Amino acid sequence: MTAHRVGLVVEGPDDARTVPGLVDRVLTDAFSVPEGKLGQARSYCGIEPGASCVMWSSVHHYRVPRRHGHFGGEPAIEDARTAVLALRGFVARDPRPRAVVLVRDSDGRAAERRQGLEQARQDADWPFEVILGVAHPMRECWVLAGFVPGTRQETASLADLRKELGFDPTARSHELDASSKTAKKSPKRVLDLLTGGENEREARCWTEPPLARLRERGRDNGLAAFLSEVEDRLVPALANAAFGEKSSAEPDPAQPSVQEGDDTGASVPDRS
Repeated sequence: MTAHRVGLVVEGPDDARTVPGLVDRVLTDAFSVPEGKLGQARSYCGIEPGASCVMWSSVHHYRVPRRHGHFGGEPAIEDARTAVLALRGFVARDPRPRAVVLVRDSDGRAAERRQGLEQARQDADWPFEVILGVAHPMRECWVLAGFVPGTRQETASLADLRKELGFDPTARSHELDASSKTAKKSPKRVLDLLTGGENEREARCWTEPPLARLRERGRDNGLAAFLSEVEDRLVPALANAAFGEKSSAEPDPAQPSVQEGDDTGASVPDRS
């Protein structure tokens, strides 16, 4: 079994742990993969050889054609052009991934961020599946959705936070505020208080709870929508590849020409 590549574009190193972990939960559930065998079927990659992901802040550094003009006759919404650059970078990658996952923090602009990513996904007939996610207001809220107190201290800490905030931050994480790391409603502050800032404890928040709990607690923070994207788009993309009967040596689709009006320098698909 050859591992098929899944491109990953995220905000930072913490997201590069959380997002693949959540994706793997869905894949493991969908394909009933034995423990420890998932790594043989999929791997995560960035645009550069050897990289496991791409950070949004570095997308503009890649030498791919810049996207100009409107999207489907409409002005570009925030993130649309940056997302297209990322996708074009993966088009030029050799070998290409079978799918690309784009995940952003909403920073309070969930609908706008989602629309911008959707514009990029619809901008071309990409030669891979594109999966979108918007964490509202940020990644830490997705982790909080899976937090279940495991000790007396954790139970007490959650009770204190519920009293301080006036609501349960694990059930209503979308009501937290990403504007300041030290603010009372900061998702980062709340998560640190519950997990002690330990990566291993954080990871248990997406590896241990049932997917049904993650979906329920993630209805308003973007997590449920992201898990559905993975289930509806990535699972079928891999079903006949890494986990199925189809040959993993299947050739990549041909690269269409550069979009008219864009800068030249790489071959990219075009719907316009």
